[in-house]
Amino acid sequence: MGELQRYSYSKLSTFTQCPMKFYQKYIEKNYDQSDAIHLDIGNILHKVLEIKYRDIIEGNEINYNELNRIVYEGIREATDKSEEMIIGVNEIIKKYGEDIFSKVDAKSGLSYENKMSIFTDYLHNEENDNWKPLAVEQNFEFEYEGKGILNGFIDRIDINENGDLRVVDYKSSNKVFDHKDLTTPLQMVIYTLACEQLFNKKPIEHRYDFIMLGESQLACTKGYYNRGIKKLNKIFDEIEWYTALGEFKPKPTPLCHWCSFSKTNPNALWYMQDLCDYYSLWTPDNKTFAKNKEYKG
Repeated sequence: MGELQRYSYSKLSTFTQCPMKFYQKYIEKNYDQSDAIHLDIGNILHKVLEIKYRDIIEGNEINYNELNRIVYEGIREATDKSEEMIIGVNEIIKKYGEDIFSKVDAKSGLSYENKMSIFTDYLHNEENDNWKPLAVEQNFEFEYEGKGILNGFIDRIDINENGDLRVVDYKSSNKVFDHKDLTTPLQMVIYTLACEQLFNKKPIEHRYDFIMLGESQLACTKGYYNRGIKKLNKIFDEIEWYTALGEFKPKPTPLCHWCSFSKTNPNALWYMQDLCDYYSLWTPDNKTFAKNKEYKG
């Protein structure tokens, strides 16, 4: 048996979305280096929340004025090899333009200006429940059933007076999840496995906080763990099968419109658009089931 591969939730999710996209990104190493406003905003908001809850864990007083300053001015962060700048909202507006920042998103009915106001309320909120933060940006890495190494970071892990755990994941997306996506979310299944490795116990609660919409959703219905393990094993089996075949099938859907390897994506880099011929021709203005090319196998 060869060396086990590393898999994050994002990597496994890409495979379930489209094996061809998984192949192009993680096997052929065609990484998209293009910028996106939602990624830049998500980075700085996640960082500010990390600082807030780390201060709580360490018993420091929360300096909301400083947190607000970081949101808009950014922060330099030291890494193992260098130092990088996480840009704040002021620089993000300069980078993408006032028009994009003030444009209302169709899914949420909100502009980024509206969303930042909602985030400020979320940031300043002091939860008065029985939960206290235990860890933020919790790193994990462990071998799973000899199939691969699961790795990643958990935004926040809370603990109550009984020693029970709760996982909180921040989302900066434009809409909340459909109910069907909350019963057995693969992300929370992986986080549960990570908590077992780190703390020798499963979380009793899993929560998604939509930090720019002012909404939260509880995830994982009864039986999610066993269903999730079956789901995870099936994904690993399919990856092994496709790898043995040397062939990763495309799965064209309307999501191709946002794929880095699709010509229907207006933001795709020119040198990556030709790497897949099997994309869906669906666009917001042309909601068709047609494909650019049928896959023969």
